[in-house]
Amino acid sequence: MSIREIVRLFGPAWIVMMADVDAASVLTGVANGQEYGYRLIWLLLLLAFPLYVIQEAAGRLGAVNNGKGLGEIIRERYSVKISLLASLSMFMVDVFTYIVEYVGIAVGGLVLGVPPYITLPIFFIFHLIIILTRKYDKIEKFLIPISLILLVAFMLEAILRGIIPGENVFYFSLSKSFTFLVAANIGAVVMPFMIFYQTSATAYKYQDVASPIETKVKWSSIETFIGAIVSELVMVAIEMATTGISPSVDPLNYKEMSYSLSLISGPISPYIFGIGLISAAFLALIVESLGSAWGTLEALGKNSFSNFLLLYISESIPSLAITLLFTNNYDNVINFALTLMSIAPFIVIIPSVLIGILIKDKNLMMNYKYGRTRMIIYWITVIIILTGGILAII
Repeated sequence: MSIREIVRLFGPAWIVMMADVDAASVLTGVANGQEYGYRLIWLLLLLAFPLYVIQEAAGRLGAVNNGKGLGEIIRERYSVKISLLASLSMFMVDVFTYIVEYVGIAVGGLVLGVPPYITLPIFFIFHLIIILTRKYDKIEKFLIPISLILLVAFMLEAILRGIIPGENVFYFSLSKSFTFLVAANIGAVVMPFMIFYQTSATAYKYQDVASPIETKVKWSSIETFIGAIVSELVMVAIEMATTGISPSVDPLNYKEMSYSLSLISGPISPYIFGIGLISAAFLALIVESLGSAWGTLEALGKNSFSNFLLLYISESIPSLAITLLFTNNYDNVINFALTLMSIAPFIVIIPSVLIGILIKDKNLMMNYKYGRTRMIIYWITVIIILTGGILAII
């Protein structure tokens, strides 16, 4: 595999892995740091494994089936009804994930001193401009720089905070508050839009690259592995950066958060955190909209640009309006959205099970299907994610 091939293939897996660190994940990471300091680092590092397992399978499907997204593959192998079952449930949940991302952009803007009525319309227009470029390779040119800004911002935030000597890096308890936070971390590690995005983005990009399928499959797996590790390291950085902030501090209260970050990390740290939060929310917003629209339209066999734009507007504008209407009461908005998002692990199960069936199909995957050992690992991972969802609601 040459450097030139890597450059041409790079993008889909990296982008979706960095989009995993969305606004909800950032808030979860802050809660980790506030409540437990370094004591959940072990969990975050372990979560790189299920993240890799599920997303590697999604990427492999796209690498082998050039030009066909997950929605289209399911529709062709089974039926429109089954494909819609997997995609429409995701589409409905993504309305609420949009709200969380817009709240993240609004709060990040407030930390930087810019009110929501300015930041939200600007980023909505920016999002629309990126979507209107239509071609995936052009969209990717926006997404990769945003992902790098996200990475640098939170890593720098952790560096400014510095390592606290003597901090315990392991803790476990059966208390309800602890198991809920563990479940929240597990539930946030793989979202429905990520599965659809990686299969479709990989398929769309790789169809224009004249490399052997073996090379494409190998690189997709490597990139997914790198992205999974880096994604969870960013979550570790967020936990470390917010260790020492009182649990009473509301992360959505930009004044409290800015003051607390200034005390522990210096006067510029709130601004870096704000930039990181905006980047995380905006990157996820784009990936969510692409994954949701691709999956739904592929399931219907109507993947035209006009339909894509209609679906995007039908989700994005109501979410934007709700966020603007409740600028003084984000706690209620995000609690409502996050409560509804607690069903996300159950929605992930539908496409995950279908991928598990497809990935071992010799006719579909040829020599790149999963063997017995990998299938066992895959199904155990799916069970772990489902368990996280169950723990979150009991």
